[in-house]
Amino acid sequence: MSGSEHSSCTILLDDAHSKDSNPTSRLYQGPQETIVARNASELDAAFAKIESALRQKKYVVTCLSYELGEHLIGITPKISPTPWVQAWVFDSVQRLSGAEVQAWLSQQTSSEPKAPKVENCLPSTNSQAFEKSINTIKSLIESGDTYQVNHTYRIHGQLLGSPLRAYEVLRKKQPGPYGAYIQSAHGWVLSCSPEWFLQKQDQVLTTKPMKGTAKVGEVSSDELKNDSKNRAENLMIVDLLRNDLGKISIPGSVKVPELFEVNQHGDVLQMTSTISSTCKNDLSVKELLTAIFPCGSVTGAPKKRTMEIIQDLEDEPRGLYCGAIAWFDPSESEQVLGNLGMSVVIRTLEVNQDQSFTMGVGGGITIDSDAADEWHECQTKAAFLYSLSTSDEPIGLFETVRVENAQAAHLHLHIARLDKSAQHLNIQLNKDLAFRAINDLCTTLDPSLIYRLRIDLAENGQISLKATPITPLRSNLRLLWAKDILTENTVMQSSDQLLQHKVTRRKIYDHAWMKAEELGSFDALFTNELGFVTEGGRSNIFIKKNGQWLTPPSSSGCLPGVMREILLKDPAWGAIEKDITPNDVLNAEQIIFTNALRGIIKIEQ
Repeated sequence: MSGSEHSSCTILLDDAHSKDSNPTSRLYQGPQETIVARNASELDAAFAKIESALRQKKYVVTCLSYELGEHLIGITPKISPTPWVQAWVFDSVQRLSGAEVQAWLSQQTSSEPKAPKVENCLPSTNSQAFEKSINTIKSLIESGDTYQVNHTYRIHGQLLGSPLRAYEVLRKKQPGPYGAYIQSAHGWVLSCSPEWFLQKQDQVLTTKPMKGTAKVGEVSSDELKNDSKNRAENLMIVDLLRNDLGKISIPGSVKVPELFEVNQHGDVLQMTSTISSTCKNDLSVKELLTAIFPCGSVTGAPKKRTMEIIQDLEDEPRGLYCGAIAWFDPSESEQVLGNLGMSVVIRTLEVNQDQSFTMGVGGGITIDSDAADEWHECQTKAAFLYSLSTSDEPIGLFETVRVENAQAAHLHLHIARLDKSAQHLNIQLNKDLAFRAINDLCTTLDPSLIYRLRIDLAENGQISLKATPITPLRSNLRLLWAKDILTENTVMQSSDQLLQHKVTRRKIYDHAWMKAEELGSFDALFTNELGFVTEGGRSNIFIKKNGQWLTPPSSSGCLPGVMREILLKDPAWGAIEKDITPNDVLNAEQIIFTNALRGIIKIEQ
């Protein structure tokens, strides 16, 4: 039988667009009953208890795992620690405006002095294994097994500090209409989902599948909307969900009022389409979920065969990830189901009682998918996690520019990179003001000297400049490794998006190059969790191997340096991006470090 118990639980279903005139966020506290189903034998009893509560005019919130969807479609699920169904029954719900949500969060966290942090974040795969899976999927598409597969992996880590404070930080980074904070006996759910799964308002059913993702600043809304690969991906899922919705709708009522709508959620653009229909009468919870769950946007098409492929390719169960968080209001008629709403569980941390967490990330793979682009898209989707920084310091950006003959070298490249990073971190940059201030400063400098010009951009958009003369470098600079000269953990996480931006939080990098200078060298090299070389504390690395110049890709966890960009674009160098091992470095024909201030620095082996 399904578990049924009373327990402490607080649930906030958080609409970032909730207004005073129409409060759409929901706060539930003090459940009268908790319903849990962990397997097939407990499922019917759990559904019966949910329906019984609704008939008694109670309010119900549920967490539905992806493994429930596998069972409902006829696939034997992997064993998962996440229950298939968790449901909480409440006497009432409090509807809150955006200001009231913020006031509640502030009140609840006022006694939490410690800022939340994440550490030991490890992906369950790497770019090579991910590419292999993409190639397998494309082969299956070519053979006619599937049209599209939503391929995912997990990030595991440890959350330090208050989970509620962590949710407060995350929602600022990625505000959206389907956020959720759930605190229960099983742990916490911190969801910043931007995806609407299903809504039932009176007899009207509406679903809004999301397919198509891009980082703000990399492409425009129109470019995403008109991208053929993303449109094809979106349209396949629209067709799948039209079919799913048709199973529980009055014949002929399924419509598609909106195709390819693009909205911004934090620093991510997402493309959605809207499908609506008129619901059949006397629909049960089980009938509803059997018809539509899980959402086709997190499976692919055709649904059952694609879910079988997903189970074969993915090593871990999905748990709540790609499942749903749903609220059910009591019906005002004799029908069991009243109004309801479901979100797709993406951009979500499942936090255990020991505060270890799992977060899933993935994307839709079609025949036109490029593995490198899909991997990059996954990093974009996961980036909001790293707003839970390992530092309490304010975050800013900076550039280090070489000034020679009173001219700032490669200034347009520096400002372009600064602007791109500022957009990523939601920092305002007045580029015209920056150019004017830098040019004005350069006119005051001695043209016979070479200067190091530091451009700082604070969180509030304020620009500050400082120019100091540079001294000549030593000769015979030797190769050093950060792990050999520092006591701190020097393993970088390739999934940490902040590593691709020149942020002011970089103490470990500063420690590395300063210690290297003390030891008579220029810099020290870091590696990532996969064992690949990333960069130095203040430089990029190039090696020559078999006559070919190589440099680590930015996806390995390195800063895309200005001098690095110049060399990669120079046909005379013929340099390419490629993962590099420490062994590759030790056996290289030549090694150089590069940065915009010093240019090309030869390193002795």
